[in-house]
Amino acid sequence: MTESPNHNVYFVPGLHRGLRVLEILGAADDPMSLSEIARAMDLSRSSAFRLVYTLRQMDFLKEAEQKNTYTLGARVLNLGFAYLNQQPITSIAGPFLSALRDSTGVGAHLSVLEGQDVLYLGSHQARSGFVSSMVTGTRTQAYASAIGWCLLGDRSDEELSAFCEGTDMVPFTEHTPTSFEQLRARVQDVRDKGYVFSQGFRDPGGSSIAVPVRDNTRQIVACVNLSGPDSGFDFERIDDFYVPQTKATALQISRELGYAGP
Repeated sequence: MTESPNHNVYFVPGLHRGLRVLEILGAADDPMSLSEIARAMDLSRSSAFRLVYTLRQMDFLKEAEQKNTYTLGARVLNLGFAYLNQQPITSIAGPFLSALRDSTGVGAHLSVLEGQDVLYLGSHQARSGFVSSMVTGTRTQAYASAIGWCLLGDRSDEELSAFCEGTDMVPFTEHTPTSFEQLRARVQDVRDKGYVFSQGFRDPGGSSIAVPVRDNTRQIVACVNLSGPDSGFDFERIDDFYVPQTKATALQISRELGYAGP
């Protein structure tokens, strides 16, 4: 959002600090004490206490098992699911993803690009034991994900370069791009093929197939992907079964969004 000339008049510091508490706790690996929250916010302990007290009263925070530590409360989760449910594409894609999951026996998912991350909006897990670790609400770094390369397919070189400048490109596996040139090559490969097949690109022992979803403007707005443990795939059928099935599903959703291209 563009900053208003009257930013100092409109901006509410207290609301900003309260939301930052939620962000900090959401990113923390473990519950945090009041002192830790205060340090992370660069606030006095008394100021942090008032923020935590208010959020606790509203059930946005809850006390963790360890005494005097806090973590996110159920009300945050309710807001998250409300956000996901308000995305029209999730209701459109749901039946198609369920059908893809049933026809392939592999988990089918819908993802979008949000900032530097891939955000899973919908997850239809396999009915067998071949369950994916990716569920609704999961976030992964776009630069290090085959799904991310798919979602970045409309970006120009200048936009991809700017994306890389704002990203700490830490390698997860030997397949992880760690520079603009490497990411551009990955994205171009997806553009050329129209899909990406990943086997152990992010996590050893896991495979996925990702295909972009386009809207009426022909822009990439989401990604359909099959993903799960290697044991859930018949690798001899990747090209003649899994890829065509995933492509067909992505095209069905695209058509529902008004896409009229090939």
